[in-house]
Amino acid sequence: MSTTVKPSAPDTAPPAPQSLVRQPVVRRRRSSWIALGVAVICISGAAGGWLYTETSHREPVVAVARDVPMGAELKAEDLVEAQIATDPALAPVAARDLNKLIGKRTTVGLARGSLLTRASVTDEPLVKAGEQLVGVSLTPSRLLATRLSPGQRVKVIRTPKDSATGTTDEDKAAGQSMQATVIEVGRPDNSGDRVVDLAVTQLEGTRLAIWAAAGEVTLSIVPAEG
Repeated sequence: MSTTVKPSAPDTAPPAPQSLVRQPVVRRRRSSWIALGVAVICISGAAGGWLYTETSHREPVVAVARDVPMGAELKAEDLVEAQIATDPALAPVAARDLNKLIGKRTTVGLARGSLLTRASVTDEPLVKAGEQLVGVSLTPSRLLATRLSPGQRVKVIRTPKDSATGTTDEDKAAGQSMQATVIEVGRPDNSGDRVVDLAVTQLEGTRLAIWAAAGEVTLSIVPAEG
């Protein structure tokens, strides 16, 4: 009796499951947001441009080239043109008016590098109407160590050389004083003496000249008012 053997079916692997591929979700931006972003960029750019223009704009003005004492007449070498950014808090003299300042007198001491303002200069003379100019030669012992400047107010004190002798007349003379304005301070000579031009009233001019001729003058500084 024959036995029929059926051929076995070939081993076949089950098909692999197909992976699910997700399609990217494209989100649509609203056109209003795009327009807003563009507007913000434009505004920022305009603001930046305005700020750059405002801060980069420079104006020619008059500056001080070297130290100038109070009461001195301005010379061409005292002034220089400078470029500064405009600022409403500052009121310097425009560079176009530089030549108009030469010959004017300073009302305050000017420091090198500072800006010149209208209030810093004047056309008024130091020697006013009704005053007299007297030159006084002062030895170093009778002259202040503090630098005197034109326009400065001082007190002229009579200090007789022989007041220490105790004589009545000299004692009375010592301590007499008058107010004066410094006009000019000369350079020291070989002995160190300086001539100081002082403006006093015409009534006191003769008296001061007599004191000066006798070498009986000493100066002290009058404190500024205010």
